[in-house]
Amino acid sequence: MRNRIFALLIVSILAATMIACNSGASPTDTASEQIEDVEIAASGDSIGSVTEAKDEETIEDIKQVAEECAPSIDITDCGTFTDLLNKKRIETGMGYANVDVGSINCFFVSSGTYDNMDGNMASIDSEIFIYVDGNLTELGKVCSGGTAYPIATKDGYIYTAGNHWVCKYVIEDNQLKIMEKASVTYGEDGSETYFYDSEDGGDYSKINSDYASEIMNQLYEEMSEATVVNYDTVVE
Repeated sequence: MRNRIFALLIVSILAATMIACNSGASPTDTASEQIEDVEIAASGDSIGSVTEAKDEETIEDIKQVAEECAPSIDITDCGTFTDLLNKKRIETGMGYANVDVGSINCFFVSSGTYDNMDGNMASIDSEIFIYVDGNLTELGKVCSGGTAYPIATKDGYIYTAGNHWVCKYVIEDNQLKIMEKASVTYGEDGSETYFYDSEDGGDYSKINSDYASEIMNQLYEEMSEATVVNYDTVVE
């Protein structure tokens, strides 16, 4: 139940962020700060238990938020990325970008865009499409925790993050997988506990917190060096 409340709170905050962006408001990190407040409040006294603390920020939590926040595009009768535009499946104010993730050509569709002040119109969410045997196919959805963490790509990976977590996605066998996820929770005394996980099938529940912290820092650094996805915004 707490996970569901946590996800819904993030969804409402991210929705407010994108509305502000689409209305032309200057992007700020306010939404990110609110999300992190939710994360801290949700953790409560569970920091002493690895299992309970981990349950506050799982891969499934992150994927659920992405599912709630990123758009759901109807691809019926659409055979190409261009069809999604020509048949007006992408609405005014939404964004789109044709991006090569490694050797795989992808089409990112976001619920909205904002000026990242670096020459890019960025976004914090996307539904991603690819071609499988020549057929337009939904790959999956991704979402970041606020405008301070625009979706980015580098060396065949996709990065998303929030103030207290970071994810590195990979495309394998026509599936979008979280290759690495690192996160942190805080105790009432300010103590930090770090977690690491992956969809590679391994069990990382016992990983050392200090080591997970190192990985988290490395992932943030990788994301900072990645290329921000530059979206075109649909206008009337």
